[in-house]
Amino acid sequence: MMQDGAAAAPVGSEIFRRFQPDSPEKIQRRHEAKEEEQQRRKEKNIEVAEEDLPKPASDLEAGKPLPFIYGDPPPEFLNTPLEELDPFYQSEQTFIVLGKGNTIFRFNAEPACYLLSPCSRLRIAAIRILIHSYPFLFIMVTILANCAFMTLSNPPAWSKIVEYVFTFIYTFEATVKVFSRGFCMGKFTFLKDPWNWLDFMVISMAYLTEFVDLGNVSVLRTFRVLRALKTITTIVGALMQSVKKLGDVMILTVFCLSVFALIGLQLFMGNLRQKCVLIPPQFINHTSDIGQGYDVNDTNVNNTGSGFDYHEYINNPGTVGSGQLDALLCGNSSDAGVCPEGYVCLKAGRNPNYGYTSYDSFGWAFLSLFRLMTQDFWENLFQLTLRAAGKTYMVFFVVVIFLGSFYLINLILAVVAMAYAEQNEATRAENQKKEDEYQQILDLLRTRRRSRQPVGQRSQRNRIQRRTHQR
Repeated sequence: MMQDGAAAAPVGSEIFRRFQPDSPEKIQRRHEAKEEEQQRRKEKNIEVAEEDLPKPASDLEAGKPLPFIYGDPPPEFLNTPLEELDPFYQSEQTFIVLGKGNTIFRFNAEPACYLLSPCSRLRIAAIRILIHSYPFLFIMVTILANCAFMTLSNPPAWSKIVEYVFTFIYTFEATVKVFSRGFCMGKFTFLKDPWNWLDFMVISMAYLTEFVDLGNVSVLRTFRVLRALKTITTIVGALMQSVKKLGDVMILTVFCLSVFALIGLQLFMGNLRQKCVLIPPQFINHTSDIGQGYDVNDTNVNNTGSGFDYHEYINNPGTVGSGQLDALLCGNSSDAGVCPEGYVCLKAGRNPNYGYTSYDSFGWAFLSLFRLMTQDFWENLFQLTLRAAGKTYMVFFVVVIFLGSFYLINLILAVVAMAYAEQNEATRAENQKKEDEYQQILDLLRTRRRSRQPVGQRSQRNRIQRRTHQR
């Protein structure tokens, strides 16, 4: 079905009207009439289906080229405020400007900063600077140059002056945007665009750091390069749609990881702290007495009364693990790791990998299971756990790897692939819909053109067409 705005659009330059000083009053009257119509429907309990509600025309969105049905606007209508073409926005305080390539730019029709009306020369000049391609390229080059200066380990003495130049350029760019769009009140203003939030924060921090020491916040300027992503909004939109569809999969993934983390917590709690400790000379013949009656975590007990500091001994790298980064793990089960001769298996010291690998709490167990699922150096965790707990628990790791790494990860990838496929299908359907609408419009124009021709010319043309078919 054709959109009303596209089907009823006249052809030629009569569709383009300059935005005049009295245009806001016309927009206000249309807005009031629209509200009265809605109030009348509400009083009569007339409900309108959501799909029948007026929506912005997809062909007339900001950033898109002007549809060909409108023709090429006269040169005097380029880079100047025009009244809205989209019927949806004709009752809103907005106007459009056609830039290079007939690209549509939409602005707020209310006075920018309560001072600059759409007909103001200063605002028109700011709009022309904003929509021109050269200033955008200049800003991108400035951002890249700023990033290059940030890579200098020993910046020269005049680098502070360069910083002021960069700040001035960014401030000028933001000022142009505010003068052309307004600051924050109304639609299509400066802060209504999330891409401008980072610019505002960077500029604010640049001036604030001149008076208050906030550290090196200039690194935020590098993120301004991300504005180039604005030109690939289709890909960004597809990515956001895929993230929305991942909700159920993420809940399932977190639930499975939580269950496995609880199992790991019950099976392996404290096992990774079991280490091979060198037997002290005075206990060489009484290894069962080492640590007997002493809690290795009790800091109030430091010696046995014979001058032997137990805690200092078991925390000495020379006695635990033979000076290695992580001590050799061991276990008490029959299939666990066994200490070499001259060492005894004790629970002491921290967990492996600087204490980051353990099952001693739900959080650490969850992190370990997440590491298994993503297969991030998982073989180290696998070997440490089997040596401390026993080879029997290999079954646990087989289940986690198959269900977590192979099933859940592939399920996430499948959802992302489906989201991209749906996005592509929606894009193709939208393009096909546009082609059908344009074909209907062309057929309508041909019908109008034929109806305007004299009867004699139409009959003569029909006779020529019949003769052509007979041949």
